[in-house]
Amino acid sequence: MRSVSLGVWTARVGALAIGAADASAQSVADFYRARGLTLVIGSDASGEYNQSGRLLARHIGKHVPGNPTVTVQNMPGASGIKSANYLYAVAAKDGSVFGLFNKSMAFYEATKTDNANYKSAEFNWIGSMSRTNNLVVVWAATGVKTLEDAKQREVVLGSIGAGGTMTTYPLILNNVVGTKFKLVLGYAGGQVVDLAMERGEVEGRGSYSWSDLKKVRADWLRDHKINILAQYGIRKEPDLPDVPLSIDLGRNDQERRALEFISSDIEMARPFMMPPKVPAERVTALREAFDRTMVDPQFLDEAKQGQIDVSPMTGMELESLVRRTIETPPEIVAIATRWMTRE
Repeated sequence: MRSVSLGVWTARVGALAIGAADASAQSVADFYRARGLTLVIGSDASGEYNQSGRLLARHIGKHVPGNPTVTVQNMPGASGIKSANYLYAVAAKDGSVFGLFNKSMAFYEATKTDNANYKSAEFNWIGSMSRTNNLVVVWAATGVKTLEDAKQREVVLGSIGAGGTMTTYPLILNNVVGTKFKLVLGYAGGQVVDLAMERGEVEGRGSYSWSDLKKVRADWLRDHKINILAQYGIRKEPDLPDVPLSIDLGRNDQERRALEFISSDIEMARPFMMPPKVPAERVTALREAFDRTMVDPQFLDEAKQGQIDVSPMTGMELESLVRRTIETPPEIVAIATRWMTRE
């Protein structure tokens, strides 16, 4: 047997490793060049989820190996649960599909929301594009200016479905502070609720992202057509220092922990992910492409022009936040669940 010096052996092993890495990278590029990418957005074609998702789709392809074309598919339903179930159980697991859905998916799982038939920890989390608080807003013509006012009379709010934040946020306030919000369910999307507010069918909306409100309904703010009664988040929006933060409404430490759990998903306002069991090298490729897109000057310029907030979170940070949410102690989850389901 011919002997080989340690230096030569090390060099050969290094060369093999580099060759394997090149082959792996090439296989990822070949895959995406041939297969392309599909982005499933778990909302209708209106609103900020759709706008954020389509903005990313226009730019991320140039940062993915193979520079694939990115096709967008809207899949609204059950406040994002329909798309989450699809991505978990039905969508291709080869890396050709990724998704953007309601930030509350891990929260829905933790609270055992009906039809949430997925495991959040098994998704491959790619990153989040922005963070923004959610607001409870009421049409100014009602005369309801504060939560205290909403405790004095019934206020009718429009909502999409029973499990979404448009429904759960007002119910929480009813149970924690004694407001009298009444919910009308069944609207097709957030923009339809907005139209219902303008027509006088309903008097407000129980969940509106602050970044979306500033962009889509700037005239409402300018003309003082709405009053903002509360904000859900871990910290107050700098623009809204006088609007009560949900966490501060808790009457004891346990309630404040429950309200913090409820608000935990605010930190991942626009989460992108891939289905379970996607090959690791393709997950890594998309995570790296996402991170590069977040600092792409052309992407940032278009985001600025479209007034789309960009305050990103990496895939690893997002994965950690998801795990913390689904590992919340059962007694805290029980309190939150009771608030969200008790009229």
